[in-house]
Amino acid sequence: MQEAGSRTEKIGQVTLDYTYYPGEDYYCDGAVEDEILEIVKNNPAERFEEIIREKKSWPVLYHLSSIRGNIVDWIPFTGNEKVLEIGAGPGAITGVLAEKCAQVTCVELSRKRSLINAYRHKDCGNVRIVVGNFEDIEPHLPCDYDYIFLIGVFEYAGSYIKAEDPFREELRRISAHLRKAPAGRIVIAIENRLGLKYFAGCKEDHSARYFDGIENYPADHPATTFSRPALEKILRGSGMNEYSFYYPYPDYKFMSSIYSDTRLPDGSELTDNIRNFDMDRLLLFDEHEAYEGITRDGLYPVFANSFEVIVGDPLPVSYAKFSNDRAPRYRIRTELLENPRRILKYPLTKEARDHVRRMAESYEKLRARFEARECDAADESGQKPSRSIRVAPCRLMDDGSVCFDYVQGEPLEALLDACLTEQDKDGFLRLIEEYRERLSCRENLPAADQDMTFANLLVDGDSWTAVDYEWETDRCIPANELLYRALLLYRLENKRRAKDLDALLGEDFAERICGLTKSGAEHLMEEERRFQMEVTGGMQALGDFRAQTGTQVIIPAELQTKEQKERAAGEKQEQAGSLTAVRVYYDTGKGYNEDEAYFVSERYEEEGMIRFAVPVQGNVRRLRVDPALCPCVVLLRDAVMMAEDGTVLADAGAFRRSLTSNAVTEQPALVFATDDPNMEWDIKKLRRRENSAKTRFVHFTLQMCGLPSTMAAAMR
Repeated sequence: MQEAGSRTEKIGQVTLDYTYYPGEDYYCDGAVEDEILEIVKNNPAERFEEIIREKKSWPVLYHLSSIRGNIVDWIPFTGNEKVLEIGAGPGAITGVLAEKCAQVTCVELSRKRSLINAYRHKDCGNVRIVVGNFEDIEPHLPCDYDYIFLIGVFEYAGSYIKAEDPFREELRRISAHLRKAPAGRIVIAIENRLGLKYFAGCKEDHSARYFDGIENYPADHPATTFSRPALEKILRGSGMNEYSFYYPYPDYKFMSSIYSDTRLPDGSELTDNIRNFDMDRLLLFDEHEAYEGITRDGLYPVFANSFEVIVGDPLPVSYAKFSNDRAPRYRIRTELLENPRRILKYPLTKEARDHVRRMAESYEKLRARFEARECDAADESGQKPSRSIRVAPCRLMDDGSVCFDYVQGEPLEALLDACLTEQDKDGFLRLIEEYRERLSCRENLPAADQDMTFANLLVDGDSWTAVDYEWETDRCIPANELLYRALLLYRLENKRRAKDLDALLGEDFAERICGLTKSGAEHLMEEERRFQMEVTGGMQALGDFRAQTGTQVIIPAELQTKEQKERAAGEKQEQAGSLTAVRVYYDTGKGYNEDEAYFVSERYEEEGMIRFAVPVQGNVRRLRVDPALCPCVVLLRDAVMMAEDGTVLADAGAFRRSLTSNAVTEQPALVFATDDPNMEWDIKKLRRRENSAKTRFVHFTLQMCGLPSTMAAAMR
């Protein structure tokens, strides 16, 4: 509620301050922001995941997914911090900061996005949103912030900081607002210009062009990202010599893990690389295989997809992993802390508190089984005692987390991989037999870890230690069943490993060595499916959800032969008559051609509505949009060209006046009696008003219905 004459507004307990608001929003994502505003007004946060999967929309996913908050959730706040979030947008990060810190001040230029943020966090009385341009607000900010956050914002400094070097100038300005003793920190999350995903075929996140950052942004671009050396040069040039680099994976937007220079990833960990939620991408090579070599050569800091830079004193956390793709009662965060080294696990939800607390109890149960004297004592015949497993100690902490001692050793998984690489069949089998022997210790007792995989066992000489027993169960599980599951997961996690394993030992190796019949193996597979369903709650993993957003992964190698090209052309021909295909063509001086055309990833929804954005580079003369591949009736609901700061350069009226088409009639709707309907605009003429060659985005909203072929024929 906004009182008369007041420059503030209250949404629940959140205060919006309009003192510096210019009176209009200079940028907007169009109608989707109205949709998101209605969602947050009318639904609790608990429903957002369900809505995301209903909508299958990139903007809804991006703005409402709780996974976005991972990028700050790992930071060890005390709860007393006063923080500043610059460019808060619709509040994807704000909620985590409000939960973990004492005071949160958000700066955001867009009033609509600020309203989304406020309604989304209306119960957070420690949140204040200042609406307006950062340059106008900055001089009036206090100088005692513990943290200042630039999450996906720093790359846009050139558009909102008026200075010869806007990036250094922004750091200089904001550093003046940190508390001095003890010194505060600045947190920057940004894409790496040389991220491996861009080499492998992802479009640059901001310009939507292939290899744009790799080619050092040869054309005008809406944002500027940096390699690590370039970013370090900016930091040092701003007088910031104390900083730490972290590496969010797969990237900072939907981070599932974060690494550091003191805990870099092994290539086998980097398997979740196909994450093109917003745009189609090419697949030029296998990123996982590339990461294997990159990490082995110590080059991951050069090719990580994103950076998170902590400016100021180092943090104790060197690694964190989030288990978001689970049922709420099992969602946790795992952290590696330094000085001394130890591992902590935290519940991410209220429902997961019991799950985390139970791990301390599981330690006592597994210790009683595996470290009991019976496993070390020789039997009456004098036979050599069986070797057992040590269980890494775990204790419950006052904050509800559990702490594990850090254990030295090499994962059994790595030892097995080495045997495969060297084709050492005997060595591989010896390790497998030792695994079975050690897990056989007192296997008749009702205490077992059903997730005793090769990755969860560390080997140090003759000592084997279980380091992760999150899934301890109070039932007996035979060692052969645990071995079969471990082999199954070991094989599925890596395509090259599976190929090498099959070549060395045969495809049915797991069944043979575990003494399983076909029906017995199928029974264990069914148990595994039930276990995964229990863990995930039936929730689809974010990586698997990607395909439902409509984006595609294009493998150029599959389109190289004449036969394959003919097949692809035939598939396009079969799409004739489809009401779901919208195609965009560019004319850059060579006329319209297939090399400068693409199908948009969005699809028509209810009532024949579709909204999509088309990037228009400076060399585009004309633009053509084919609304379908069949006769149809189309309403041009909206069309607007925007600058990088959200300024409207050409509105719907301008687009309607400059429209040419092959429609039979154009008022009030466009009626197409052809299988090749098209709408065209002279973009060069529309752009002439602003005298700029920069990339702009045209946001379209169309409504369409198909025409019966008989009616179309009659019109023709």
